[in-house]
Amino acid sequence: MDKDSVNEIIACLPQGKTRFDYFKDRYALILLSHLLEHEIKVADLKRSAYARLLERPVVKKTLATASTGWLNRYLFNMVWDKPTYTFLLTLSTWGGYQRTWQQTSRPGYNLVLQLNFSNQHEQPYRQLLKPTTESMFKCNGHPIMKRGQRNFFRETLAWARIDLDFKDDEALIEEIQSDWIRESQEKLREVLTSNDNEPLEIFIDGMEGDSQHLKKYFNEILKPYTQLWDEAMLTATLHFIHDELGIHNIFYHSYETGCAIKKCQPPRSLYTQLPRQFCFHPTLEAPQFLQRITKFRQAMKKIDHPFWYKLDLTKKELYHAH
Repeated sequence: MDKDSVNEIIACLPQGKTRFDYFKDRYALILLSHLLEHEIKVADLKRSAYARLLERPVVKKTLATASTGWLNRYLFNMVWDKPTYTFLLTLSTWGGYQRTWQQTSRPGYNLVLQLNFSNQHEQPYRQLLKPTTESMFKCNGHPIMKRGQRNFFRETLAWARIDLDFKDDEALIEEIQSDWIRESQEKLREVLTSNDNEPLEIFIDGMEGDSQHLKKYFNEILKPYTQLWDEAMLTATLHFIHDELGIHNIFYHSYETGCAIKKCQPPRSLYTQLPRQFCFHPTLEAPQFLQRITKFRQAMKKIDHPFWYKLDLTKKELYHAH
């Protein structure tokens, strides 16, 4: 996208921070609520491409209440589970540099959705690790929230980069990533090989807690975020694209196309297991707005059997079969 288009999108959306709550497997409930435009039989849904969503424990509990054998979106909208983790969503931009460096599929800019920690994490994090400067669990060269950009500040757990075209009714999730998880795990590995109670400053500049505090932080505070950050990030992104942007055809890079664009090897699971978990299906067709770019077509010719993942939220596929 061009910069004006990205800025216009941001200007049209709610400003400030948006609360987003997540519990394990909530993605299945949200996807089902998006997909079920009308009532549908449980048996028909079990025969659809979205049957795997029904296997999640929180969905199974919900199905047990559907005594009529019919499902609707309101049934899934009412479900809540614990433990619940609260995040703050903010928007930003990414781009303006050489395409190969900024790792975009086409020249221009991406819209960035940031998944930021709330005080649920912030307070114990500061109490245990006592940071005195900017956290070392992030990369300031990445599209994270930075101090002074808004009238509040929270550390960014993860973000998603999005390219889109309203005319085509298509969006591409370029990547999801978490510096916080990756960098903190590296620091933990260093600490685990150290003597107990060594000052954290030996490993991390600007933190006054000791190594025991860091271990406690990882084992008690950060552990659940480590286990669900990718789920939460992708769920927030899909919900944002569908509800706020009104786009129904959502693409996601395969591992092969992701490597070609990023010029590096991202975590394979983020481009294989995760999209399949969310019922994306493989497709040989790239987003239409990319197919019109000559350099993109040339880059794809260098890949053996390139494919993408696609999630169709138009409901046509679900109801056409029944």
